[in-house]
Amino acid sequence: MAASTTAKTIGPMLAHEDFPGLYERKGYWYARYKVKGVGVKKSFGPNKAGMKKAIAHLATIQKIRDDREGYIPKTAKEKPQTANDLRATPLVTGSVKVSELCDDLLRHIQRNPKEYKDQRNPVYRIGLIKREFGDRVAASLRPPELADWLDSVKNDKTGKPLAPASRNRLKVTLSSMYRYGKERDKVQVNPARDVKQKKIGNGVIRFLREEEEERIRKVLQNAVDACPTLNKQMRKRLEHRIHELTISLGTGMRKGEQYGLQRPDVDLERRRISVRETKNGEVRHIPMNDDVYGAFRALLAMHLSRKNRAEDMPNQSPSDSIFGIGDNKKWWIETLKKAKVKNYRWHDNRHTFCSRLAQAGVPLKTIQELAGHKTIQMTARYAHMDQRHLENAVSFLNSRRAA
Repeated sequence: MAASTTAKTIGPMLAHEDFPGLYERKGYWYARYKVKGVGVKKSFGPNKAGMKKAIAHLATIQKIRDDREGYIPKTAKEKPQTANDLRATPLVTGSVKVSELCDDLLRHIQRNPKEYKDQRNPVYRIGLIKREFGDRVAASLRPPELADWLDSVKNDKTGKPLAPASRNRLKVTLSSMYRYGKERDKVQVNPARDVKQKKIGNGVIRFLREEEEERIRKVLQNAVDACPTLNKQMRKRLEHRIHELTISLGTGMRKGEQYGLQRPDVDLERRRISVRETKNGEVRHIPMNDDVYGAFRALLAMHLSRKNRAEDMPNQSPSDSIFGIGDNKKWWIETLKKAKVKNYRWHDNRHTFCSRLAQAGVPLKTIQELAGHKTIQMTARYAHMDQRHLENAVSFLNSRRAA
């Protein structure tokens, strides 16, 4: 196509004014556009045939944008798909429904407990997805529809919309379901991939003040003192709680990491803990301070084992588990109420561990290694806890004035 009133030359390119994104270069026609700020360029060949194909391509993309439905490709290899195209997309094994994708992912998770350490929450999320979309053809779901549903899901306990982090985890489960389906040649699309994540603020770091810890320990010790001396097993379990707290505050382990410890993981001779069941899958080693060392010695001397939930529900924990209980939720909540400590969770012991190290001037890189943070950015949240470098900086002004 020669230059005319509807086209203008830009260097070696010939851009078309009637169709933004359409241009000719060295005899070939191209279409270009942006998806979330990323540019995509696709060639359609020479002559009028190439131009018509490029125009049709851009028209389809514009329709998807106007309708706010469908899929705009992020690479030149993919094809744009309107909402009707997605509904009519043939599946490799027929019209696979969402329920089938849910069942496939659920089986995969349950068969790989080492890869998926959390065997409870994913099952719950998959159940939510299956109840809502189970009868739908998997390829018929669209990103806007999924986004609206994610925004509408309520927290079972509060009845309020899911917190951003919970919504994001549900969205990840949706995407994992489609991704696993694609690996098994059951679907060709993943509409959840184009649903935006919600931004999560770091919020205020809640850590335990010294006076709060004193009140908690007093409540725990009072329970031990009030227990009849003859009731040795109950007394042991009450003392057990004090050691649990000491180890949590002195190591910064996540709850699952702490209660998943087994006897070979605790080396009293070298005073070192090997944390194997970590969030990022990498083993880390934590040295024991004197308090933690003493707590572990006391625990091992108790010889407590985890109880069965019922006669027909035997405990599944390893026989060499360090801790005699696997869930501290009930006694911990009761203790916080008696100690009058509000807005504090067991996980905040981990924040307390990191905060106290930062306040003591421990380098952030060291805190990252001890806490097992995957990135230094996670640890940087505690940087403001150590104000000494700021105090030292402004002190130079006093020195300069005195001079």
